[in-house]
Amino acid sequence: MQNASAFRSFPTPSRAATEHPRAAALTRARALIPLLQGRAADGDRDARLSPIAMDAMRSAGLFRLLQPRRYGGLELDPETFFIVQAALAEGDMSAGWLQGVMGVLAFHLALFDERAQDDVWGEDPDALLACSYMPTGTATPVDGGVRLSGRWGFASGSNYCDWLILAGSVSAETAGTEAGAPGTPPDLRVFLVPRANAIVHDNWDTTGLRGTGSQDVTVEDVFVPEHRAHRHIDRFLGTSPGLAINTAPLYRLPLPQLLFRTITMPAAGALRGFLDAFLDHSRTRIAVTGQAVARDPVAQLVVAEIEASLDEITAIMGRNFAQLMDYACRGEQAPIPQRMVYRLQATMVAERCSLLAARLFKACGASGLTKSHPFGRYLADIAAGRQHAANQYEAQGRALGASLLSIGIEDTVL
Repeated sequence: MQNASAFRSFPTPSRAATEHPRAAALTRARALIPLLQGRAADGDRDARLSPIAMDAMRSAGLFRLLQPRRYGGLELDPETFFIVQAALAEGDMSAGWLQGVMGVLAFHLALFDERAQDDVWGEDPDALLACSYMPTGTATPVDGGVRLSGRWGFASGSNYCDWLILAGSVSAETAGTEAGAPGTPPDLRVFLVPRANAIVHDNWDTTGLRGTGSQDVTVEDVFVPEHRAHRHIDRFLGTSPGLAINTAPLYRLPLPQLLFRTITMPAAGALRGFLDAFLDHSRTRIAVTGQAVARDPVAQLVVAEIEASLDEITAIMGRNFAQLMDYACRGEQAPIPQRMVYRLQATMVAERCSLLAARLFKACGASGLTKSHPFGRYLADIAAGRQHAANQYEAQGRALGASLLSIGIEDTVL
């Protein structure tokens, strides 16, 4: 009899995503899983992904899935992008995390002015970006742009990037009296900065996701030309300058819907990897009590719940992006209440995965303690991912609940 794990959520894109080059991208990702598993300990030791693993993902073109075709990218659908990310996370959650959070920046850069895109990809279409969306930077307007200063945390992959996207606000004191008027919202933007103009601090020392190398970065009084800035309000209203040249419906999708998923799908992929490792280890194992683990009702229940949950997570993700793409193809935006539901469904994934991973780790027994098995790493990485600000689903739930109760709130992170 074929075992239940033969039914797998992540390696099975929808029918629309099974044609070349979509299937090819997933095939390349799955081929890297053994390498990523073998190099995960390097990332844990060095607090950054192994250069061998990074080069392998880069050579496979897995950071270019959402890059515009005009620069040699694939412009693939979001469902395929996230299935690829989850597949990589099966081998090493840090690798899946980096592919997602760095790869989605190709989408974000596509919203910038054409000159900014040329600055990054004109001479090197393989150039990589890292980011920190913490709005901690201060930009002072000067002739032709701004001078940017600040320190940002959690810039995943900053040791390997060529450019950085960093968030901040334009200084009200020098931006004119209107910008500083009472009740006026801050002028939030993100700024594109060459890696050479930033200081990357070697301060990533964590209990999980160590391979992401999510270092702090500092920029000190760096000139950023106007075309290398992207306004938060333009992103929200769908008036980004890059849409003049990147006209595919893909780039009409709300950016935050992709950003939230890049932070949650690695946990789902890692939980799949954890489940597969547990099943391989436990089907014939006899516990110290003399009982076959496969006959343990606790183990049976948790593996069943994980299998069903992963299928549900993947199905909802695919459905949501299919609906978002339908709106984009019609030149429309999904209604705000609908996007709030999608966001909450995305942010709850890490919570569900962390609770299921904890139960699965208990079912490992003493086997979970040895480093010769990957169980502890999967648990620590999933728990670390749950701590990300974007995975604090409670805030997103309260926002949706307030909306359903007709309490007006201002919410543009959708």
